[in-house]
Amino acid sequence: MESAVASAFLKSVMGRLFQVLEKEYNKQKGLRQDTLSIQQDVRMIAAAMDDRLHALGRGERRTAVARLYSEEMLGLAHDAQDCIDRIVHRLTCRPRVGGGGGGGGAALIRRVAAVAHELRKVQSRSGFADEIRKLKARLKLAHERVVGIPITAASCCHEIAAAAPSCRFARNPVGIERPVEELLSMLDEVEGEPEQLRVISVVGFGGLGKTTLARAVYEDPHAVEKFHCRAWVAAGRWSPEVTGDGVTEILRDVLQQVRPKDAMDVVVADDGQRIEALLKEYLTDKRYLIVIDDIGREQWSTINSIFENNSKSSRILLTTTIQSTANICSHGNGYVYQMNTLGEEDSKKIALQEVRSPELEQGSMTLLQKCGGLPLALVSVSDFLKCSGEPTGERCAELCRNLGSHLREKYGHDNFAELRKVLMHNYDSLSVHAMTCLLYLGVFPNNRPLKRKVVIRRWLAEGYARSDSLRSEDDIADETFKALVDRNIIQSIDTRNNAQVKTCMTHGIMHEFVLHKSVSQGFIATSSRDHPRPHAYVNNACHLSIHGGNVTDSEASDEDLSRVRSLTVFGKAGDAISYVRKCKLLRVLDLEECNDLEDSHLKHIGKLWHLKYLSVGGSIAKLPSSIDGLHCLETLDLRRTKIKTLPIEAIILYHLAHLRGLLQLMVHMRNLRKVKIWCGPVANGSNYASDLSKAIQEFTKVPMDNVGARSLSLDSEECSQDLLSSLAFEPCPEDSKYDVRSLKLRGKLLQLPPFVTLLSGLTELCISSATLTRNLLSSLINLRNLLYLKLIASELEKFEMKSGAFPSLRRLCFAVQSFASSLPAIEQGALPNLVSLHLLCPGLVGLSGIQIRHLRHLKEVMVDSGVPDQTRQDWEQATKNHPNRPRLVLHKSGVRVETEGPGNEEASAVREKRKICVVQPSSDEGLDSSLKKMRLSSDSSSRLQVIVQSTSS
Repeated sequence: MESAVASAFLKSVMGRLFQVLEKEYNKQKGLRQDTLSIQQDVRMIAAAMDDRLHALGRGERRTAVARLYSEEMLGLAHDAQDCIDRIVHRLTCRPRVGGGGGGGGAALIRRVAAVAHELRKVQSRSGFADEIRKLKARLKLAHERVVGIPITAASCCHEIAAAAPSCRFARNPVGIERPVEELLSMLDEVEGEPEQLRVISVVGFGGLGKTTLARAVYEDPHAVEKFHCRAWVAAGRWSPEVTGDGVTEILRDVLQQVRPKDAMDVVVADDGQRIEALLKEYLTDKRYLIVIDDIGREQWSTINSIFENNSKSSRILLTTTIQSTANICSHGNGYVYQMNTLGEEDSKKIALQEVRSPELEQGSMTLLQKCGGLPLALVSVSDFLKCSGEPTGERCAELCRNLGSHLREKYGHDNFAELRKVLMHNYDSLSVHAMTCLLYLGVFPNNRPLKRKVVIRRWLAEGYARSDSLRSEDDIADETFKALVDRNIIQSIDTRNNAQVKTCMTHGIMHEFVLHKSVSQGFIATSSRDHPRPHAYVNNACHLSIHGGNVTDSEASDEDLSRVRSLTVFGKAGDAISYVRKCKLLRVLDLEECNDLEDSHLKHIGKLWHLKYLSVGGSIAKLPSSIDGLHCLETLDLRRTKIKTLPIEAIILYHLAHLRGLLQLMVHMRNLRKVKIWCGPVANGSNYASDLSKAIQEFTKVPMDNVGARSLSLDSEECSQDLLSSLAFEPCPEDSKYDVRSLKLRGKLLQLPPFVTLLSGLTELCISSATLTRNLLSSLINLRNLLYLKLIASELEKFEMKSGAFPSLRRLCFAVQSFASSLPAIEQGALPNLVSLHLLCPGLVGLSGIQIRHLRHLKEVMVDSGVPDQTRQDWEQATKNHPNRPRLVLHKSGVRVETEGPGNEEASAVREKRKICVVQPSSDEGLDSSLKKMRLSSDSSSRLQVIVQSTSS
């Protein structure tokens, strides 16, 4: 699949060039003809390359040819994109204008003249055509070298059949007792509910032990006694390339197991319809348990109608690695059981067996962390250590350093064969876009939580989410991220109000697999404890990642850095910072977690003309004025810096979309989508409240035909008065309305600010106050379109949710610190569509008067992990008695009271949504007078997204 990545990547970057050429040179007939010819050649060769890859097949036997071919194609793809970046930059990017003096007309003339001059220069030399023709010739030669290699049909079939991992389960599993108990309880009837068929889906990353768990449940005496007939089918053993969808084989296998022995003669035929009819007829009056291991969505969509509800409380137990497949299979009255990784103690039991010593446990710590609690990885490690004789910490450390190699290649006794198949199967199941994006995650350290928006913006900056003209690049990047989450390759750590993943992490062992694959292909070069000298790989690497320094200036030559497109530093960068300017094609510079960064290190940053993503941290207090040279910059992330003001040059960056900015800019930015404002103490006589009201009013006021998904956060915690309730809105014009989808309010709130009820599109609301009064809570009932409500308080006054309250609400969260506060009473008929209920209250006693049985759509209940054991047991029983069997989650971090605000060190981990943030001066100077002092680019201001921090002393 590596070649498929290369070909798709090459077609993508070539396509970008062709789009530019068609736009810029449409009138140049001769040049256009050459362009169309090159375009067609590239398409044909890329298509032939993909056909050849399919003939080579998958699996380990292709390494000799396909791997070398892949490396050559990736190198060619890198060269092609470097070349095209230079050309496109010359064709489309405007040159640096200078200090901003002179009139707007003069500046425009200079820009047009500069672009015209560059176009004439390129036309006269036709340099771009020569470069593209050379790339085309290299591509053609590479294809011709591999096209003559014979591939036998037998080997192809062998590789296809071996693509999917085999079905195996452990006979003496560790840490499985509680999951077995939970699944067995799902086989039982729910008291008061009709006897009906239920589909239970067990979902999780490959190698987590789904098959082992399902087998343990299938063979449990309780299940054997409970059901009239049972069947176990391994659906994953039928490869689509060999047997189609495998549906007939699955049904035949089920029929053979549930039918009596004396009826076996009727199921040998290949007539699929006959098998379906016999199975359907036989199961009509039976209470059955059928387990289908490794089910596919297409398989289930074909066979689900055969298993009709016969009112016998039959159960179908499915396993899958795909979250969306599990959701579809169990949609309705079914259950989805999410597999969890093993804890530290269970991991040691599997990997280290009975051998324990301080030296071994210390030496194996990092190795076990890389395994990430994955049972199959731990079993592989255990088998390897057994083969090596007496396990020691030193041996574990050696395996840890070379673990990536074992995941890709066979060494001696191949203890990692099964694990390698699982990882390759997960990797090969992805689209070519998702493969490249997954490889890119190797730039981040293992076990490092990642912000979803950071990952997506970096993909966009790197060009790994090219638009296909039908969808935007943002949509493609978002779909790719969702695909990785859907396959449980990326694990969700924290979710947003709308259940969208906010923070995530690549599964530990998959990260090690991806990192080694990326490094061996020259896609990534890394400097860490395991790889202290990255320069050995940098020659062909696109992405350089430094974890903790160890790089000196002498190790980085111009040739070494010729292909580096991103530089990411964690910890000390050492001399690596000094050669940033040598990375001429750098697109991403992430220095957010570089802790030896100084202002002087950024003095040459304006020469990085291709830079699209810049994130800095450390002790940076000022950006250089040369930042205006970053014409292509889209993201400027300064949330970890000491920067209080921005140079005026930052405002005129043409492509800037994500930045920290000024409160005064809000009224001029009509396309803003997200704003956060921290309000500090205000001096007597200040017109700050009036300015703030005007800015917020302009932000929330949109034309009727241009409603956007806008988000607003207001924090007045440091103000002595209830500032938010004093915000006054003027009547909205007839052709507009006030619209915000997400609103967060924090401060001393005695009542609901009046402007909140004017926000017609409000669907997400979070309120944080020391005390939430009955008056405020009662006002919330009027917000009938709310989908998410979170209430954070030290104390909560008594409140009742009567029938009909919050008819649209899907998620409700209470985070209350006081042990004396009681939770609201929920009458039957209230919250009719609630899906998730979070009770993050350490003082929660029992069910606290809350009855969840009438919440028909409830799927999740979360309680604080610090609640008494009896309270936890009460909620466990309440969820088991609920018809939906909602998942009970223990929140391990206590009450997460949001403490966002300037100067608060604890808030640094929370301020991830900022786009613009600059402190407003302490003077009472009005908005209009302040705006007159700066010249704004109308194009850049319309594209910016803002988070605004304002304080007055």
